[in-house]
Amino acid sequence: MDAALLDQILAAFEGVGSTDSWDTIATRVLPLLKRVRQPYPAEAAPIHVSVAPGIAVGFGIDLGPAFTHITAGQLERWGIDLTTVLATAVDNLSARITSEPPLVEPMRGDGLDAIVIQAQGWASALVLAPDRLREILGPEPRILLTPVRNALVSLPVDIELGLVVDLWHAFAEDHPDELDIQPLRWTGSTVAALQEEVTGRVN
Repeated sequence: MDAALLDQILAAFEGVGSTDSWDTIATRVLPLLKRVRQPYPAEAAPIHVSVAPGIAVGFGIDLGPAFTHITAGQLERWGIDLTTVLATAVDNLSARITSEPPLVEPMRGDGLDAIVIQAQGWASALVLAPDRLREILGPEPRILLTPVRNALVSLPVDIELGLVVDLWHAFAEDHPDELDIQPLRWTGSTVAALQEEVTGRVN
């Protein structure tokens, strides 16, 4: 890791201590979808809540160059519940989409017609903001992949399953940020689960 970036990260972490209150932290909280690998001891494990249609969502404090995960102990210390932190995080996400618009790029070739949405650490969380997602994807149904936190991939509904699997692995294979989220369906107005026979076959 670049030494200057490491110094930035360490300095940012020093600003988040045991004396911080919810009021000082709340504006920096964003939703983070659950990763496949959770390399944390029990006392430092991130909290998660299941959001329809079965999306496991955790929360991070945005420190600029990095996120620090929110734990159950922090919620207890701040005196807030999961409903509060979820609502705050989603509101902050919506504001972030406006202040720092995600990068939206087409990916085409060999019969592929994909849209890749990227943002620093939170693009995958766009599945929690369907009103803002519609501004990007429009009203046509699509398949959505959230392979890593920095990317949301939109695919045609008639894409071959094998290509879906290949794309997932192209983004997520051996990546520490691979997400534990099954493929989803964009209905044109909201995010829904794929049919049972399709889910469970990617990662």
